[in-house]
Amino acid sequence: MTTKTQIKYGSLIKEEAFELIEGAVLPNTFVLESKNPFPGFYEYYDNLQKDVTPHYIYLVTDKKYDLEQFTRTTQKIMADTNKKYHAAQGTITIFNNVYHVIRVRHIEQYADIKELQAYYVSLGINFKDKPSKFGHDTGITRLNKFFSLEKLEDNFYLDTVEANHGYFKIPKQLSWSEFEDLTKQVKYNMDLLHFDASIGFIYDHFKAVDIIRIYAEKLNLDILKQIRTKYLERIR
Repeated sequence: MTTKTQIKYGSLIKEEAFELIEGAVLPNTFVLESKNPFPGFYEYYDNLQKDVTPHYIYLVTDKKYDLEQFTRTTQKIMADTNKKYHAAQGTITIFNNVYHVIRVRHIEQYADIKELQAYYVSLGINFKDKPSKFGHDTGITRLNKFFSLEKLEDNFYLDTVEANHGYFKIPKQLSWSEFEDLTKQVKYNMDLLHFDASIGFIYDHFKAVDIIRIYAEKLNLDILKQIRTKYLERIR
């Protein structure tokens, strides 16, 4: 089978629980960490060396920055620091509050967060003040990002950057509540219970194409096909 890497731009939506990071960040800045970035897969994420290596870090910015400024700034930081961070813009909605964020993956240690923030500030991207009170709140994350995809077959892709991440197309846009309900039904009606799913879209041939992202161990085309079939049986 001939494979080809494709770079697409799009968006992903998922629900996450957050906690405030203090001490390892610039003074009085608002930084969150996802308590469990794959809630459908890991039941006990707190046991996964969370105190050693940061996983999903969200730097809350003072406003929305345009894509070009964010991209050029991030490129310069990567070049200057020789780091391999993966950064994407997005929003987190908690109750009625919408926060603009930079989501960062592959930070080697918590001490690096402050350095990364300082670089952004020096290049004109600033951060929101830390709130006076913040609990372990659940919110909806919407990430706007580039995808590096290996096309397996029509409708199916694997991520070439993040291991065990795959995607398949679906025929219509779903609301978050519809997607949550469908996912519960799919998991109840198949043996493969341990996967996490989020919903989104990619731009493909000048159209917005709806997708579902799957995270599972040893993810492959067969697993993606099984899961997609169960979703399609229930999408009306």
